[in-house]
Amino acid sequence: MKKSVLLLVLAFSFTLVFTKCNSGAKSDEKKEEVVEVKKANAELLLEKIVANGDLINNAKVPTLISAADVNKEPAGNIHVIDIRDGKAFSEGHVPGAVNIKMNELIDYMKSLQGQTFQKVVIACYTGQTASYAASILQMMGYDNVYALKYGMCSWNAKFSDRWVKNSTNKLEDKLSTSATPKNEKTKLPDFSTIKQSATDILNERAALIMNEGFAKGSIDIDEIIANPGGYYIVNYWPAALYNLGHLGGSVQYTPKASLGLNTELLTLPTDKTIVVYCFTGQHSAFVVPYLRMLGYDAKSLKYGANGFMHNVMQENEEIGHAFKKSEINNFKFETSVYVEEGEVKAGGC
Repeated sequence: MKKSVLLLVLAFSFTLVFTKCNSGAKSDEKKEEVVEVKKANAELLLEKIVANGDLINNAKVPTLISAADVNKEPAGNIHVIDIRDGKAFSEGHVPGAVNIKMNELIDYMKSLQGQTFQKVVIACYTGQTASYAASILQMMGYDNVYALKYGMCSWNAKFSDRWVKNSTNKLEDKLSTSATPKNEKTKLPDFSTIKQSATDILNERAALIMNEGFAKGSIDIDEIIANPGGYYIVNYWPAALYNLGHLGGSVQYTPKASLGLNTELLTLPTDKTIVVYCFTGQHSAFVVPYLRMLGYDAKSLKYGANGFMHNVMQENEEIGHAFKKSEINNFKFETSVYVEEGEVKAGGC
C-alpha cells in the first residue's frame, strides 16, 4: 500500500515537473517569435533618405542652376552662399553673396529658417564642391538648395581658369568599348552610431560627411591612371553613351535609376574604393555623398569625363556635356576686404 502511494506521488511529481518544463519552453518560443530584428544602421538611413524624396534616384538631381538664371533672378528671390576660401571670395563673388565655410554650412542653413528665399544657391570654384554640399542639404530636407553650375568659372572670365585648364584629353586614345559586368549583389555597408532614430542617424551622418569636405570624397584622374586596377569605377551615363567609349574597366550604372536598394545599389563593393564619374563631375558630386552617408568608400572623379576625353565630347554631339567657353559669362561681381583666416582645407573645386 505504501509503495503504491509512493509510486503515485512520484508519478504526479514527474508529470508536474515535465509540464512546467514544457510550459517554459513554449513561453520562450513565443518570446522569440515576437522579438523584432533591429535593422542595420545603413538600412534605417536609406529608408529615411527614400522617404525624404529618394534624391539620387529621381529626375530632380542634379539640382544645378546656371549663372544666367542666377543673374536674372529678382532681388530677394535668391540667396547665394559662397563656400570658397575667404581670399578667393574677397577677390570677386556674386553680388550679395555671403561667405560660409563648408563645415559651418549646416548650422548656417538652420539659421535661415523662416526666411522666404525661393532658392538658396551654393557657389564654389567649379560647381563640384557646391554640388556635394547641395546633395547633403537636399537629403536633409532642404529642397530649395541648388549648386551654381560650373561654379564661379561660369560667372566671369576672371574666375574661369580651373575649368579651362582641367578640360583635358589625357585618355582619349585609350577609351574602351568593352562592357565590364557588375558585381553580384551583397549587402549594405556597416557603420557605427549611438543614434537610435533614422532622423538622428541622417543628421549625424550628414554632419560627418559635410565636415570631411569634398577632398575626402573626390579623386583626380591622375590617381586613376597611376593605379588603374585599384578602384571600382562607376560610369554614371546612359548605356547608349557608355557603348560609344568609356574609361577602361568602368561599370555602367544608369543615372537616376540604378542606385536604389531594389535596383543595383547592392552590386557596389563594400571592400573597395568606388569612383563615380559623370560628364562634368557635378552629377557624380551629388551621388557620392549619398553613398558615403550609407557607409561606402566613394569618391567623385573631378571634372568627370571632361578631365580625360574633352575633345571626344566636343566632337560627338551624342555625348555632349563638354565644357565650352560659351559657358563663361562676364557678369558683374563684388569684391571685399580679405580678413586673414586659419588654414583652409585643400580639395575645393
